[in-house]
Amino acid sequence: MTRAGHGFHYDSDMATIIEHRPTGRRYILLGAGYGVWASSRPNRVLGDLFAHDRSGENHMLYVCDADGDVFWLHPNEARVVEVDGRAPGGVLG
Repeated sequence: MTRAGHGFHYDSDMATIIEHRPTGRRYILLGAGYGVWASSRPNRVLGDLFAHDRSGENHMLYVCDADGDVFWLHPNEARVVEVDGRAPGGVLG
């Protein structure tokens, strides 16, 4: 990593590249997110005593495309194809 201007310049092979399975498009993995949510709706007859409760978890990948646009992808729709310029098997094996 070298300093360039006001930020940092990274070598192009220092990234995790993922492929979006449904489209085949490739993206740079920026991070991952985990969220927990809960909601409660009062029961029509008994109010909050027997409220309708719902909860869940969300796991998402934060990625960017070649234009630098960032967005979230569902992890079940992605696979890692490259880590620091090498195939995942080459990094692990």
